[in-house]
Amino acid sequence: MSAALPSLLVIDDERVDRAIAIHAATRAGFSAQGVSSLAEARALLLQGAAFSVVVLDLSLGRDDGLRVLHMLAEMSCSAKVVFASGFDGRVIAASRQLAIALGLKVGGMLRKPIRPEALRELLRAAPEAEPRASLPGRGQSPEALQAALDGGLITPWFQPKVMLSTGEVTGAEALARWVQPDGGLISPADFIPVAVASGLIVPLTEMMISKALTACASWRQYRPDCSVALNIAPQMLDDATMPDRIERALQSSMVPASSLVLEITEGAGIPDTACATEVLTRLRIRGVSLAVDDFGTGYSSLLSLVRMPFTELKIDQAFVREADRPGDFRKVVYAAAALGRQLGLTVVAEGVETAAIAQVMRDAGCHVGQGWLFGRALPAESFEQLLRTGWVAGPFLNETTEEMADP
Repeated sequence: MSAALPSLLVIDDERVDRAIAIHAATRAGFSAQGVSSLAEARALLLQGAAFSVVVLDLSLGRDDGLRVLHMLAEMSCSAKVVFASGFDGRVIAASRQLAIALGLKVGGMLRKPIRPEALRELLRAAPEAEPRASLPGRGQSPEALQAALDGGLITPWFQPKVMLSTGEVTGAEALARWVQPDGGLISPADFIPVAVASGLIVPLTEMMISKALTACASWRQYRPDCSVALNIAPQMLDDATMPDRIERALQSSMVPASSLVLEITEGAGIPDTACATEVLTRLRIRGVSLAVDDFGTGYSSLLSLVRMPFTELKIDQAFVREADRPGDFRKVVYAAAALGRQLGLTVVAEGVETAAIAQVMRDAGCHVGQGWLFGRALPAESFEQLLRTGWVAGPFLNETTEEMADP
């Protein structure tokens, strides 16, 4: 008995386009059928029909493809969605982001009119997995988090930050990791929101600062100019005593203030208060560096850069990861990097995962790169071993091409 063919559904109110897509899918080895509306698609699914792929037109007469996405999500459809549209790239990209947010799998995008060979090539490609996100903090409680803190189960791991011009390690970002007794890891997405909501973010952050500085003091014997960066919650900026506590931690670890970078997540909202301004200014006066993290994701970006004494700008990975091809994401990276340089800030690109992206970041004028290309977060001992061996991240840059140079 031959195996059943994978099934495909085309949702398109244009009869000719629908027929072209069905024919191309059939030639690619699919059992394909088509419908012209949201109502027809819903009826098929309610009858128990299951599909591996849904080819979706974003314009469906009185309906639109976004309603189809919501319907697919509500019915827990496991098919990968292929967008087919004549709209501009921004509309398609926004629709893709909505599909991902709804927990759907995205299989790619096609421009209309559909070219049969383009659809067949896309259908043969591996699916672009976009698993349904887990709920932040699911399964954790403030009591469990407090016990983990008391038991020393939460500790900083360190992700390298690399000078893009040379490949040398300039420092690391300390990232919280909850290591279970069996060695398993609990994702920060499952406990940081709990820490923020319960008020445990303050003791968690202070523990991270203490342990990160201790680690930095140890590895500075191999790289005296290495720094350590870590995130602080915006609400901590409304505590006037915070600079004194950080200074005591610096003195205890015997690490110079210039080796500490405190990152404030711009997307979470930087407090525009007299206390926050004073706290940040006092930290800078004492020599601590300050970074705007996730730059470009919040509404107060430019005001924050002007009003607060920042020394570093970190371009959010949402822009960096999409900047390896010409388009709006690359333009944003170039603009943000230029702004940072004009303000005299160190520009850091986070989310650098390929050599092509690293090259774009260098061409854009970013100074430092951080991401999986250079290494994932490591326990303190492993990161120190990396420095002890004199590791340099390179060669990782491609030759600049004409396409790369054009944002």
